[in-house]
Amino acid sequence: MKARYNRISTPNQNLERQIAKQNPDEVLFNDVVSGSVAFAERKKGMELINLIESGVIDFISVSSVDRLGRGLNDIITTLTYFNSKGVTLRVDNLGLESITLGKVNPTFNLIISVMANVAQMERETLLE
Repeated sequence: MKARYNRISTPNQNLERQIAKQNPDEVLFNDVVSGSVAFAERKKGMELINLIESGVIDFISVSSVDRLGRGLNDIITTLTYFNSKGVTLRVDNLGLESITLGKVNPTFNLIISVMANVAQMERETLLE
């Protein structure tokens, strides 16, 4: 089954931009939580992990990498977990998937590393 993970930091933010990219065959998981909270500690993140562990979810899409988090280590840890379980991650604004033809996509990993660094830098700038 396919899933779409959306995240906003506060209830007064709007999910519409992220939901608009939903495909009809995706189940929505919407979190309202800071990107500094580890993916595995978020309510909807935990639900996704449980469904991955039970073999229900094999594909997750996000509108951008910073929806997964705002910390480099957490984003990489989450991606590594998805890869270890054979779950494909699609990042819409990059038009890339983490697994192609049954193999981990090295180009995806390179670009995600850069984008995760940018997400972390943006968070640090916001905090200043």
